[in-house]
This record gives sequence, structure tokens and C-alpha cells, in this order.
Amino acid sequence: MTKIKYINTDVFQYVPTEDAFNECTRITNLKTGVTEYLSPADKLFYVRMRHRHQFFVIERGGTYYDDIDQLGASIGISSSTATRIVAKLKKVGLIDSNKPKRSNQWTITALTPENFLFERDINAMERGAAPEWVDCLKHPVFGNAREDVVQGVQEEKQQPIPETDPMCEFDELSEDETPAPEKVKPAPKPAKKPAARKAPAKQQTVSPFEFSSPRDETKDWFYLKHYQGAERFTTFTDFDLPYLALFKAQGALTNPYALDYLQLRTDQIQRQLARTN
Repeated sequence: MTKIKYINTDVFQYVPTEDAFNECTRITNLKTGVTEYLSPADKLFYVRMRHRHQFFVIERGGTYYDDIDQLGASIGISSSTATRIVAKLKKVGLIDSNKPKRSNQWTITALTPENFLFERDINAMERGAAPEWVDCLKHPVFGNAREDVVQGVQEEKQQPIPETDPMCEFDELSEDETPAPEKVKPAPKPAKKPAARKAPAKQQTVSPFEFSSPRDETKDWFYLKHYQGAERFTTFTDFDLPYLALFKAQGALTNPYALDYLQLRTDQIQRQLARTN
């Protein structure tokens, strides 16, 4: 009978790049600065291409050609979806081709920490929470975050202090010495009545179109570039609303997908406020 081995996730800390890629929901090319959000289909498409590139180029020393439609069919997606995925993977630098045809000669970029940053939103399952992006290599789903520096100093165990016999204190006194008289404890003061508690002040709600904390203005160009390059409506979340409203007011936002999302959420929030009032 086969013995099943279980992994203790409290101890297991080895996180290969493959797992970090599977866990990430967005990837950044560290050499070009391009960031893209990846769906499960995007990642599965890349993995299929990388396996075939490994077989034809690395193992056999040949050249890797594949048809986009066939690659899409191999993971159960349509030709149009496969074409959009190829454009996204090429934009972030995961793949490349030297022939602008349906059947291309492909080059696959290796998944290394030097080439890419793999991130996931640890608040993705919490409704209404702002995204908090973490490095998947340092903060894996299974196991604890790996420490860069191991603390070598351990706390010393405190030795118990033996209790002294109260009679020994009198034995140590000389005959000429007499123990000091015990101090009389002062009478306890009457307890003051607790002050009436003030009603808690009502918490001011922050508009979803305003920044909850001061923003880093040096990153405005990064967010604007990301919004301008978005190719679909579902890329945006409520985290982006303050930036979208800001860039629209500045006249810098022209992407129709971004503008449609901003208008949609504006209408929805106004209807919610009208119902509550």
C-alpha cells in the first residue's frame, strides 16, 4: 500500500519560480517596466508554449514553430482569445516572434527573478478591500515568507529566582539591631465615580474617488501608462477610481475602457447613495 506524504506548510518554504508564476495575478518585466495582469488562461497558454519550446529547441536543438489557432485549441480557447493572449504575452516580454504571421517562429523568455516580478493581491478575497500586492517569491500561498536574514541570537531562558524564607531575615540581624517597625498602610481613598463616556464620533467615510492616504506622485506616470494601455474593461478595480478620476480631470486619460469603467462606477455609487439617503 502506497504511503501518502503530507507537506507541513508551516515548515515548507521552498518556492520555485514556477509556483510563483502560477500564483501571480500580475507580472512586471523588470527590464522594460511593462506590467500586465494575467488570467489563468494567459498563464496556461504561456506554459504550453514553453513546454513545446523546451522539447523542440532545448532537447532536440531545432526551431520552434506553432500556429496560434492550434495553440488556442490545445487549451480550449477560441482563435480570437488566443490572438489577444499572444499580444499580451509579447507586450510583457514573455514570448517573441520574428515573423508576423499566424504560424510564427517563437522565442520564449525564461521565468527568472532577474527578468520578472511576480505579484498577487493578498486582499483579493476580501470584498471592498484595497489591493495589497506582494512578491510571490517572498510571500508564497503555501508556507511562510522566507526571511533574508536569520536571527542567530536566541533569548536566554530566565532562571527562576528562589523564594527566601521570611524567618531568615531576622536570623541575619545582630542582637543590637531591631527590625524596623512595619509601615502602616494608609486608608484607601474613596473611589471616584467613572466619568461618563462620550459618544464615539461618527467616522467620516472617504469617497471612493478620493485617496484614503497621501499618494506617491512619483508613481502617477506608472498608473497612467497602465490605464492608457489597458485592452479590456475588467482590468480595473475600485482601487483605480481615485487615479482614474484624477487623470480624467487633468485631461490625460483617453482610454475608452478606462473612461467607461469610471462612468459605470460613478453611476452605480450615485444610485447606492440615493437609496441610503
